[in-house]
Amino acid sequence: MFDIIPAVDILDGKCVRLFQGKFDAETVYSKSPLEAARRWVDLGAKWMHLVDLNGAKSGFQENLDVIREIVKSFKIKFEVSGGVRTMETIEFLFGCGVKRVIVGTRSVIDKNFVKTIAKKYGDRIAVGVDASGGRVATDGWTHVTDIEAKSFAKDIQDMGVKKIIFTDTSRDGALKGPNFEAIEDLANSINIPMIASGGITSLDDIRKLKEIDGVEGCIIGKALYEGKISLEDALKI
Repeated sequence: MFDIIPAVDILDGKCVRLFQGKFDAETVYSKSPLEAARRWVDLGAKWMHLVDLNGAKSGFQENLDVIREIVKSFKIKFEVSGGVRTMETIEFLFGCGVKRVIVGTRSVIDKNFVKTIAKKYGDRIAVGVDASGGRVATDGWTHVTDIEAKSFAKDIQDMGVKKIIFTDTSRDGALKGPNFEAIEDLANSINIPMIASGGITSLDDIRKLKEIDGVEGCIIGKALYEGKISLEDALKI
């Protein structure tokens, strides 16, 4: 199974897309994230990727009410990221019906936390490996560390995490295609599955990602909102 996962990014209560994760380069696609989600559900989405962009930057989720409303409105699977830094937030999201929670920044700075949640929740936890120039980016991509993304992914695997979400931040929202070389290199370096994100622009991009061993899905954002990809056609792949 290869999952096609539409993204609904939430900033200040609106559905937006950022260019390369830059908060001063946003495009608002809907004033209602719920209606944006409904669009993809109506077109057949089985999974959806919800991002609290305010939370990713601030360190605590600021759009929980919006996320809860979306998750409770549709009978599909949801994964949530952005500002997930405490056990309380994780448990709240699972309590809302979220299928998978993605931890980013805290996974970089707190190995014990990662080990604890990986052991407790198993494959319901994923870690976001967000790479800028091959280095791990944190805090809503506003800070780039000295940590090599591939080395970090291996460490995450050793901590018991069952899945990673890999994003090349330079490709995100740029509609220039994924960084296939980095994706394949990372997939070959670990033994756990990954979901690819960032730059997916065409059906051919999806087909190429599907051929990479270890990649079991992709997150699509701007290409759907701009009409570059038809969700129905993507789901047929």
